[in-house]
Amino acid sequence: MKLKYIRALFIIAMAAFAATSCYDDSIRPESIFKDEDVRYTEFDAWLQRNYTDPYNVRFEYRMPDRETSFGYWVSPPDIDKAIMIAKTLKYTTIEAMVEMMTTDDEDKDPALFVKQYFPKVIYLVGCFEISSSGTVALASAENGLQINILGANFFEYQKDAERIAGTMLHEFTHILDGIHTHPEEYNQITPSDYVGDRYTSLTEDPLKKGFISNYGRSSIAEDVAEVGGRVISSTPEEWEQIYAAAGPDGGAKLRKKHDLIVSWLRDSYGVDANRWSKIYLDKVKTLDTINWDSLDD
Repeated sequence: MKLKYIRALFIIAMAAFAATSCYDDSIRPESIFKDEDVRYTEFDAWLQRNYTDPYNVRFEYRMPDRETSFGYWVSPPDIDKAIMIAKTLKYTTIEAMVEMMTTDDEDKDPALFVKQYFPKVIYLVGCFEISSSGTVALASAENGLQINILGANFFEYQKDAERIAGTMLHEFTHILDGIHTHPEEYNQITPSDYVGDRYTSLTEDPLKKGFISNYGRSSIAEDVAEVGGRVISSTPEEWEQIYAAAGPDGGAKLRKKHDLIVSWLRDSYGVDANRWSKIYLDKVKTLDTINWDSLDD
């Protein structure tokens, strides 16, 4: 009984101490975890006007390490490169989609497609992620909410703007595929020709097998993203050249994949892929009209 009595007194004492401690005047209410002071720049103001306010998109170029993969040595992007990439994506991707969805119906918001489906975070990394096998990652999509653009410090607008825009189409297709999955019929076109990581060692022509690239053979998801991106970034004439180069068998498979992606975008998202492609390609052709040095709207 004495032991139980002592134990009960100890518990009461500890509870009283805890209660007293919770109201100790010496404890400060401020959090000990402080965010680093960040200087708000002219570029931040531009991003606020062109990404955050109209579309609720955060363009992250300061590269907080909590967002990076700890499996790679990475570095933040130079601010001048970040500005160029932000301008490129705004012009070729966001503005193209808004124009594509614009109709005569004034009650419909042409930016709604971007607001609903475009990733909420664009995250820039200065260098590329290179695996132990030598493969180089250009970008990645995460959970339908974030797209990482890698190798920003190597960006040269004269030759890389179209590549960055095309990479965004690929990653955005991943996001759309995660929301409304591509047709099951697509999976049956080349079901036994996906090879996983072995795609890096393939030597045969992927077109002959019904794929846009060897990377498309790594998985169905990458195949869909490769075709989806190319549906927007290639002209009808270029597609006919692809079919011809693929031969009768490969060409028929690629044509079916193309047509399924077009119908999927229409039925799932109300997107006219042909119109989107024309607008996108016109913007790519006029990239030299961008004033890369100005942050005036």
